[in-house]
Amino acid sequence: MKHGLGNATAADPSTLLAAGLNALAIPVDPRMEQRVRLFLSEVRRWNRVGRLTGYRSEAEQIQHLVIESLLLLRVLPTPPTPLLDIGTGSGVPGLILKVARPEWEVVLMDANRRRANFLRHVVRSLGLEGVVVHQGRAEVLAGSAVLRARFRTVTMRAVAAPDAAVRLARPFLRTDGHVVVPLGPGGYEGPGVVREVSVSAESSALRLRRAFLIIEAPEVEANVPRGTPRARGAHPGGRQPKGRRG
Repeated sequence: MKHGLGNATAADPSTLLAAGLNALAIPVDPRMEQRVRLFLSEVRRWNRVGRLTGYRSEAEQIQHLVIESLLLLRVLPTPPTPLLDIGTGSGVPGLILKVARPEWEVVLMDANRRRANFLRHVVRSLGLEGVVVHQGRAEVLAGSAVLRARFRTVTMRAVAAPDAAVRLARPFLRTDGHVVVPLGPGGYEGPGVVREVSVSAESSALRLRRAFLIIEAPEVEANVPRGTPRARGAHPGGRQPKGRRG
């Protein structure tokens, strides 16, 4: 399965975001572009001190952090919230989805203290409400009564292979919930459905195609035995390039 990237990184960043939003043809909050630019400026500022993302240019960040996150709007079940994003890093995809849909209830989770501090700072800077940041490992936070069995959607990007992602997500899912994760180029064989989403904008050479795995909570329960050992890392087919995790 190909995952086209196009040559959008050579495009003018000032037009790339607008072109991507137009190509998605999905209504977003009117403050989306302004908030995304503030988010990206904070990413670049914090990146000077310590790595938040390996995507260095503004065009790369718009394409891989923002537009790729927004592809999820095409596949998320309805209703999608409350939504939990595990291993969110710089806020991808959970924070970007929140910016696009400010009315959603979103929880961001990351084990790294610096990333969690960055997320809290950005949430305040953007004036977002209804979004909470939890710092800690998913395996530990799964024992929290506040988080357990609470979410309709659990997402994660470049955190683990699909089977390990399902194990991580399971404790947080409601009985009517779904796990939604992007698939790497290695493909997938297992429960759930796979949906492809593509977007292109000739004016900016933007071309993206991604596949997402969607698994309903009953399928998760049927395929994840209790006491499954903790995941120890992502399968190579499910990772982003080294240092480029969102």
